[in-house]
Amino acid sequence: MSRYHAYLNKAVAILKAYKGQEPFSLFVKQQFSLDRKMGSTDRKWVRHYCYCFFRLGKALPLLPTEERVLLGIFLCSKKADPLLALQKPQWNEQIESKIEEKLDRLSDDHGDLLQNAFPYGDLLSTVLDKQRWPLSLWEQPSLFIRLRPGREQQVRSTLQEQGIFFEPIGAQALSLPATTSLNSWPGLNRDFVIQDLSSQRIASMLTALPGSATQKVWDCCAGSGGKSILAIDTLGPVVLTVSDKRKTILQQLQHRLSQAEITDYRSFELDLTKLLPSYFDDTFSLVWADVPCSGSGTWSRTPEQLYFFEPSSIDTFQQLQRSILRNALTRLQPGGYLLYSTCSVFVQENEAQVTWLEQEMGLRCVQQQLFDGSTQQADTLYAALLQRSH
Repeated sequence: MSRYHAYLNKAVAILKAYKGQEPFSLFVKQQFSLDRKMGSTDRKWVRHYCYCFFRLGKALPLLPTEERVLLGIFLCSKKADPLLALQKPQWNEQIESKIEEKLDRLSDDHGDLLQNAFPYGDLLSTVLDKQRWPLSLWEQPSLFIRLRPGREQQVRSTLQEQGIFFEPIGAQALSLPATTSLNSWPGLNRDFVIQDLSSQRIASMLTALPGSATQKVWDCCAGSGGKSILAIDTLGPVVLTVSDKRKTILQQLQHRLSQAEITDYRSFELDLTKLLPSYFDDTFSLVWADVPCSGSGTWSRTPEQLYFFEPSSIDTFQQLQRSILRNALTRLQPGGYLLYSTCSVFVQENEAQVTWLEQEMGLRCVQQQLFDGSTQQADTLYAALLQRSH
């Protein structure tokens, strides 16, 4: 048995053990820690085979896991693969073909694989191409970093000195190979932020705001702080408040803002599905609500979420989002702005929520945009800027 067959067997064992209750990146790391004989190259191949499996979604559920892994390798790879060379040499010979040609090659035996892998085209935001966008799920996205103001040349020079390939995208964004690791770099968050390209582009919504709207900012679903750093880098000094319901996430945020040399802010542990406590009585000219969602715009980066996705969860997320928004809006000043954002591609979490905010919550949509990153190996995000009447 070749080592690639051994990798396949290991991948199948890990896939059968994984139940989707945590990010696969964490789960597979735990699995690797149980087998100290596995080197970095071994782990790379096994992880790759697992992700190829997930990118097929729920397509061909009766096919053995091994066969689904091979199909995923064929569809996702752009260069010859040693396992395919052994198992499916005829596929390996066509590995550099366009994805449409591969799908056509497989259609006689497996039907419409694209439709079976992503049968949710009717749920997509209307501006997305229902045929083209799902193809991006079979391509691993790049790593993107945002250069912080005044640190641009320093970061570029350091990357060049380290022999790390990058491609500039505009003045602040760099695209790097997906396998690049920068988490241990001393300049992380101080000089640059690891942030997807579409997330960076939401800054265009911030720059559209009048100065009066940026005086007091509340990042109400702050996560680990990337949006807050973006807001300060874009708007300059603001009176910043951050909140999240997860204590451990807030600890990560505080560490990250410390790295970014941002110290002037207030932090609260708040569950926005409940009425806000009386001690949180401030009001804000800008509320940024980057709400929990299906995450469908990031499925090319986390394809395990595609595999475990159930369409009924969209209704659940929509109601959760509305609960958060109702409570957050109690702290929005008259004439203030709400920046609503998701990493979803589904209309029910995006445009439909803006319609609800206008019709039921009395806000006016100033602008909305779906940032389609599929053509640049980036995530797809949605954002809308709305204003409350004076």
